[in-house]
Amino acid sequence: MPAGLCVLAVALWSPLDAWSQWLLAAHMVQHLLIAMVVPPLLLLAWPMAPLVAGMPRWMSRGLFGPLLAWPPLRRVATRVVHPLVAWPLAVVATWVWHVPVAYEWALRSPWAHALEHACFLWTGVLFWWPVVQPWPWKGSWPRWTMSIYLLSADVANTLVAAVLAFAGDAIYSTYRETAPALGVPALVDQQRAAVIMWLPGSLLYLVPAVVILARALTVPRAPRVVSLAVLGGPRTPRRGWDATRAPWLGRFLHSARARLGLRLVMLGIAAVVVLDGFLGPDHAATNIAGTWPWTHGRGLAAVAVLLAGNLACMGCPLIAPRTLLRRWVRPRWRWPARWRGKWLVAVTVLAWLVAYESLAWWDSPWLTAWLIVGLVLAATVTDLLFQGSSFCRWICPVGQWNMAMGMAAPVEVGVRDAQVCVRCATQDCIRGGPAGPGCGTGLFLPRKVGNMECTWCMDCVTACPHDNAAVSVAVPFREIAWEGTRAAIGRWAERTDLAALLLVLGAGGIVHALLMTEPVAAWSRGFMDAWSRPWAVATLTLLAMAIVTVPVVLAATAGRFLRGEALLERLARLVLDLWPLGVSVWLVHFGFHLVTGWASALPPLQRASREGAGLDLGEPQWAANCCGHAPEWLMPAMLLALGAGCVLSLWLAWRRACAAGGGTHAFRAIMWWIPDAVTTLLWWALSVWVVLQPMEMRGLLA
Repeated sequence: MPAGLCVLAVALWSPLDAWSQWLLAAHMVQHLLIAMVVPPLLLLAWPMAPLVAGMPRWMSRGLFGPLLAWPPLRRVATRVVHPLVAWPLAVVATWVWHVPVAYEWALRSPWAHALEHACFLWTGVLFWWPVVQPWPWKGSWPRWTMSIYLLSADVANTLVAAVLAFAGDAIYSTYRETAPALGVPALVDQQRAAVIMWLPGSLLYLVPAVVILARALTVPRAPRVVSLAVLGGPRTPRRGWDATRAPWLGRFLHSARARLGLRLVMLGIAAVVVLDGFLGPDHAATNIAGTWPWTHGRGLAAVAVLLAGNLACMGCPLIAPRTLLRRWVRPRWRWPARWRGKWLVAVTVLAWLVAYESLAWWDSPWLTAWLIVGLVLAATVTDLLFQGSSFCRWICPVGQWNMAMGMAAPVEVGVRDAQVCVRCATQDCIRGGPAGPGCGTGLFLPRKVGNMECTWCMDCVTACPHDNAAVSVAVPFREIAWEGTRAAIGRWAERTDLAALLLVLGAGGIVHALLMTEPVAAWSRGFMDAWSRPWAVATLTLLAMAIVTVPVVLAATAGRFLRGEALLERLARLVLDLWPLGVSVWLVHFGFHLVTGWASALPPLQRASREGAGLDLGEPQWAANCCGHAPEWLMPAMLLALGAGCVLSLWLAWRRACAAGGGTHAFRAIMWWIPDAVTTLLWWALSVWVVLQPMEMRGLLA
C-alpha cells in the first residue's frame, strides 16, 4: 500500500504533473504510472480483510461485515472485476482519452484532467484485479488465461502507441506550441511518448504474463508423466474441456474414416495445386502453385498450431495414399536402428532451407508441383515398406516443423485417467487393436508429454478400447520445462539429435526471414554477378546459418564451465529454452505473408477454373496479387509476438539456472543465466531488425 501511494504521489503531485502540461512524453509517463503501476501495487497490499478483522466487533459484525457480505453488492462487485468487463473498460478508457478532442479537453480543463486520471486509476484497478487476485477473492477463469488477458491488453495498448509513433505530424495541438518552447520538436516529443507507451508499457504487461505462464509451467506433472511400474498409485482423473467428448468434434476425432476423408479432401486440393503448377502459367503470382502453398498454406498451418494444435499433420494429404494402400499391402520391415534419430531429418531440413532460397522455390510453380509429388511418393513408398509412421517421424521436414511448432499449442493429446491405463492389458493405443492401428510414432500415451513427435493422427483415440484418450487444454511450452523421461523421446538433455533439429529450425527461421530483407538482398547482388545465383545464395544461406548459431555454441561452452554440465547437454537445454523465440519468428514470418497476401488466393483460382475446367468464377482481379498492403496493426502485432517469445525464453533459461542449483545462491544463478540471456537477446534483436526492414513481397506481382 505505501508503495502504491508513493507512486501515485509522484504521478500527481511531483514536478512530473507540471511537465505533463508541456511535454506529451511526461504526460505519458504520468498515465503509465496511474493506470499500470499504481493499481497492481495497491491490490498487492489490499488491506480490506485485515482492516475489517481489526475493527471493533460492533463495526466488523454489525456494519462492514454485513455490508461486504450483502448479496447484491457482491454480485455487482464480482461482475465489474470479471475479465470480460474489466478488460473492455480499461481498453476503452485508454483509447477514448487519447482521442485528440478528449485529450485537448483534459489539458484545458482541470476537472476534466482529474476525471481523466480517475478513469485511468479505477479502470486500472478493475483491470488488474483478476490478475493480482487480492485475498480472499478467487478468479473464475483458469490462472493461465490471465497471460492471454494481459497479452491482448498489450496489443490494444500497442495500437495506440503505433498511431502516435507513425503519425506524420503532431496529433495534439497544445503540444505543437508547448514542446518547441522547451526546445523539443513536437513530432519528436510525440515519438518519445510513443516509445514510452510501447516499450515500458509492454513490459508492464509482458512480465506478469510470463510470470503467470511460467508458474503454470512449474505445476508437477506426476499425474500425467509416469511409468507403468508406478501407475498403481492414486491418480486424479483429467478434468475440464475434452475435444473427444464434444458432440460433433468428438465423433470426428474417434472416426478413422472421417479423418481419412479430411486427408483425401486435402489430397484433392494438393492435386489442384500440382495440376496448375504443371499446366498453368510460369509466373508464380498468377499460378495456384505459386500462391496457395507458400502464402496461405504455411501461414494457416502456423496459426492453426497456435490456436488448435497440429491440425496440419492431422489433415496431411501425404499419408492419404498409404492409408488406403495399407489395406492390401502390409509393411514388413522396421525402420533401421542406425537411422532412428533426428540427424537425418535435421540435415533434410537444412537442405530444404538452402534449396528453397537458392532455387527460388516460391517463384517456380513447376518446382512446387514436383515437390508435392515427390513428398507424396516418398511418404507412400516409405510407409508401405516400413511399419508405423516412419516417414512422418524420421524423414518428413514439414512434419518436423509442425510437431516442433506444436509445443506452443494450447491443447495436447493425453490420457483422461491414468488408473485406466494401469488396468489396461492390451495397450491398443500403441500396439493397435480391433478398432485400428496404434500410434505410428511410438508414443505410449500414459507416458506422453506435450506435442513433440505427435502427428495428431488420432489413431490412439480410435484404438483405445476404454475411450481414455483425451484432447484437452494444455499450457504452451510446458513440455520444455520437464526434465524427466518421456515416451519415444527419453530425456531432452540426452537428445543431441533433437537439439540439432531445433537449432536448425530456430536459426533457419531467422535466416529465412533475413534473406527477404531489402538490405541483405541488395548487398548479396554484389557478388551474384561473379557466381551463378544458386551457388551464391546457397553459400550465403549456410554462412548466415553458421553466424546465427555461433552465439548458441559460445553460450553453451560458457555454461559448461560455469555449471559443470556436459557440453552437449548444456547445448540441448539452451536450444530448448530458445525455441519459444524461434516459434515467434516463424509465426511472424509466415503471418506477414498470410496477412499481406491473403487476397492473392482467389485470382489464380478464377484463372485456373476458367482455363482448365471452363468454369467461370468471375473475372480475376489481379490488383489483389500486386504489392500486398500491410495493415497498421501488423507491425505492432509482430513486435509483440517477438517480445513475448523473447521474454518466455529468458524466463525458461532463468528457471533452468535456478533449478540446476543456482537458486540457492542468487549471484551464481545470475552468472549461470547471463550467457543464455545474452544469446536470447541477440536472436531477439536480430529478429526485430529483420521485422523493421523493407521486405520482398514474394509470391505477389511486382
